[in-house]
Amino acid sequence: MIAVASTFLLACFALATDAAAASIYAFGQSTLSSPSNATPGTVVGRYYFTPEDVCGKSTCQITDITMNSKGSVWGSTSGPDLETNVSGLSTRMLIDGKVAVSSTKATLRDTIEVQLFRDSRQPKDGSLNSGSLNGYYYIHYKSGILGETTIVFLDAKVSFINGTCSVPDQNVTLPPVQKRDFNGVGSTAGATDFHVQLNNCPAGYNRIGYQLDPLDDVVVGMPGGMRLRPDATARGVGIHIADAATGRPLTLRQSHTVTNYNRATGGSPSIPLRASYLQTDATIGGGSVHAAAQILLDYQ
Repeated sequence: MIAVASTFLLACFALATDAAAASIYAFGQSTLSSPSNATPGTVVGRYYFTPEDVCGKSTCQITDITMNSKGSVWGSTSGPDLETNVSGLSTRMLIDGKVAVSSTKATLRDTIEVQLFRDSRQPKDGSLNSGSLNGYYYIHYKSGILGETTIVFLDAKVSFINGTCSVPDQNVTLPPVQKRDFNGVGSTAGATDFHVQLNNCPAGYNRIGYQLDPLDDVVVGMPGGMRLRPDATARGVGIHIADAATGRPLTLRQSHTVTNYNRATGGSPSIPLRASYLQTDATIGGGSVHAAAQILLDYQ
């Protein structure tokens, strides 16, 4: 059995598209919408950069990060949390899933995540822009003799919407299978289609996205693979999640568009997914299978 648990975490994701490595923009340079009814501390936006975006290579040797509250050089701080120019929103940075501060030294291998989260200030529409000469994060990394810097700007205009989708908890039960149903490491068995139901989504968002975040990590090298919970007794298997419409493995911990959300009317769209057992090791041991994931929603 696979249990898919929901939480009231919100997410916002987009890929960086700026060509200039020295200046990159989190959340783009247009507009985004954010829920005004989120409680302080709730993450309401997530934006990701790859090492290629930051330093033009597959990995980046980060030496330190200059962090500026409200994107002002007069607001330099050790972090990790910075107020933005939009009342009600603050930001923090994660490097490969770990919260960064100004003194962070790290090898960036996967993603830099820039989060927006609700703070205690009254939410008011506004611009994240801090001015043409100022940035929120100055990422310093090794390159040549002197090193180089990439500046992360926050530039989007933010409007608040009073409302979010709700996601009920859901259990998905897979049928029993035998060892002979698998064909080696990476093969699947017991495919079962299901839908993640979103309820009462408000109108007005430009995009609603979702991502699955496994509670017990992903299976490295196997897209869509989730590790089992500690109480599972089976060995050599995991759970595989795919897009039921295409059959392709679902990239976990990454946002995907809820394609049937209607901006004009809102409503209760559903997300078609497929769960299967996944062989992760050469040797399989029988027993119970239990995995779990959070459904994280993002709003733009």
